[in-house]
Amino acid sequence: MKKITILLAALGAAAGLHAQDPKSSYSVTTDFAYTSKYVFRGVEAAGSSFQPSVEVTMQDFYLGLWTSQPITKHQDNEIDVYGGYKYKVNENLSLEAVGTYYWYPEAKGFSTRKSYEGGLGATYTVHGISATVNYYHDFKLKSNTVQGSLGYSLPIESIGASLDLTGFYGTVSARDWAPDGPAVIRESYDYYGLDASIPYKLSEKATFTLGGHWTHNRGYFADSGDSNVWWTAGVTVGF
Repeated sequence: MKKITILLAALGAAAGLHAQDPKSSYSVTTDFAYTSKYVFRGVEAAGSSFQPSVEVTMQDFYLGLWTSQPITKHQDNEIDVYGGYKYKVNENLSLEAVGTYYWYPEAKGFSTRKSYEGGLGATYTVHGISATVNYYHDFKLKSNTVQGSLGYSLPIESIGASLDLTGFYGTVSARDWAPDGPAVIRESYDYYGLDASIPYKLSEKATFTLGGHWTHNRGYFADSGDSNVWWTAGVTVGF
């Protein structure tokens, strides 16, 4: 975990030095976050984890490295490399295409070691309300995910912050949930939840964010349902 954290910090610092150049055509964002539980698309993936990341943006393109390092012993690390393109159609509508490489370096046995995913999204914003629809296809798991969400940001002028609220609903369908295993496993389930966060600006370039989250999945491995509640805290620094 320490090596990954040091690497991300070094990448962010090095890129940030160049981004501070007035002639630079790109920006860098580093994030150092803690989560009491790592939940991905309605399913708990790990317990309390440290999740640092670094992202470089150049005009409408972006490239990032994100990692989840569980604090709880005997839980696998995750490293994601992703990149995408955002296109603003008009002041209300924006489109996005993204690709992600998922790597689980500590996976053992028949656990999935890596997978590849592509996605498309559209966001429409009006009167402060943002509606987003995303579609993702994982080529290794042969899975399709569709997620819709509604978000609203309520200003908290007394402390110079805001309360960001998001509700979401998604559905997942996979034809090979364990591609490195001896048998083909199909899986499909729905999930939904709520996110609430308060970003507080520490300085012109740094923001501290505290968040609370709840999600519930329905039908995951024929379960009657599973709920998760967790919280996050992190500092984001932009260059």
